[in-house]
Amino acid sequence: MSHFQEPKHSQPTHLPLEFPKRIVLENGVILFLLDEVKDDSVKLDIEWSAGSKYQSKPLVANFTNKLLMSGDPIMSGSEIAEKIDFHGGYFQNEMDRDHAGITLFGLNDKIGDIFGIFSNAFMNCTFPLDEFEKERSVSFSKFQIDSKKVKNQCTREFTKSIFGEQSDYGKVAVAADFKTIEQLDVLNFYKEFYLNGKPTIFIVGRVDDAFINQLRDWSRLMVSEESDFKVKEITQAKGRINVDVPGSVQTAIRIGRLLFDKTHPDYFKFQLLNTILGGFFGSRLMTNIREDKGYTYGIGSTVSVMEDAAYFFIATEAGTDFSELAINEVLFELKRLREVLIPEEELTVVKNYMSGDFLRHADGAIAQMENFKNIHFNQLKETYYTDFIQAVNEATAKELQDLANKYLKEDELLVVTAG
Repeated sequence: MSHFQEPKHSQPTHLPLEFPKRIVLENGVILFLLDEVKDDSVKLDIEWSAGSKYQSKPLVANFTNKLLMSGDPIMSGSEIAEKIDFHGGYFQNEMDRDHAGITLFGLNDKIGDIFGIFSNAFMNCTFPLDEFEKERSVSFSKFQIDSKKVKNQCTREFTKSIFGEQSDYGKVAVAADFKTIEQLDVLNFYKEFYLNGKPTIFIVGRVDDAFINQLRDWSRLMVSEESDFKVKEITQAKGRINVDVPGSVQTAIRIGRLLFDKTHPDYFKFQLLNTILGGFFGSRLMTNIREDKGYTYGIGSTVSVMEDAAYFFIATEAGTDFSELAINEVLFELKRLREVLIPEEELTVVKNYMSGDFLRHADGAIAQMENFKNIHFNQLKETYYTDFIQAVNEATAKELQDLANKYLKEDELLVVTAG
C-alpha cells in the first residue's frame, strides 16, 4: 500500500532572468534583442526620454505622443493604420512621466513591412491641424468628465502636493491649458525630443539580419543628442489637504510621502512591508477597512518609482460619512506596524505570496523583457531580482518594524481628500 507523500516546499532563491542581446546601431542607438522565442510574433518597443517631465507647457508631451502616427504629406493617420493592419500588425502609443514611445506588433515575416510604414510616417509626421484639433476636442471632453470624479480630483491635488507645483513631476493640466496648446508646441517637442533624441529599441521575437540592417538604416536618421535636462526641486507638503466637491457621496483619499528609489538599501524590505500593509488582496488594509469595517470596496498601498523621484501612497474611496473613520483606520494600521511585531505566520504568508508574484512576472519572453527594462532604465545591478528575493526571504519582523518607524511616521505623511 503506497502512502501519499507531500511534496517538499521551498522558497525560490533567484529569478530565472534572460538578458537580451545588446546591439549598438548607428548614432549610439541601442537595440536589446530577446530572440529565443517559440512563436512567430514580434513585439518592438521604441522608447525616448520624452515623458511629461520634459514639457515646458502642460499637455504637449501627451499630445505629441498620441499624434506620432497622425499623418505625413502623403497619407492620413487612418491610411497609415490601415496599411499596418493590412500586414497583420498594429501599434500602440505609451507615455509616462519619464519616457514615451510606440510599440509595434506583427509576425516576423511582416515586421519589416510594418516598420517601414511606421518609419516613413514617424520621420515625416506633419501633425495635421485637423488631427491636432480632434485630439484637443477629445482630450478636453475626457478631462471635463474626469474632473468631476473625486478620485481624479484627489489624485491631481496629491500629485501637486507630493512633488510641489513647480516641480516637473508636480505640474498638472487645467482646463485653460487645452486652449493655449498649439500645433507648433507639438512640432517643436517632436523635433527636440524624438527626432533629436536618442531612442532605445527593445525587440521580443525572432528577426533576421535584414531587419536589423533596416533598423541600422533608420538609426542613421537620428541625431541622438544627449539631454542635459534636470528636474526642478521637489518639495513635499505634509498634513491635511481637502478638495471640496459639493454634493459628492464619496470621498477619495490618498495618504503618502516621498520615498527612495530602487537602489536604496531599504527598498527591498520596504516593499515587503508595503505588501503586508496594502500590497495584495489579503493585506491588512483590505482585511480591516474593506472586510471587517466595510468602509470601502477596495484599498491598497503602492511604491511608485520614477527616474528622479519616488513616493509611497495609500489610495481608496469611501462613503463621505465614513471617510474620517477610514483615515483613522489607516493611521491605526500604520501605528500597529510601528509598535507591534508582525507575527511570523503572517510574515511567511506574505513572503510566499511575493515569491509567487516574482515567478509570475518572469513567465514568458515579453515578461522577461519588461524585467530587463526595469533593470536598464533604473540602472540596477544584473543581480537585482536575486538580491530582491534574498532580501525578502531574510527579512525579520524586527527589521520591518524598524522600517515602519523610520518611514511611516504620521507627522511625515501627506493626507489628501476630495469629497
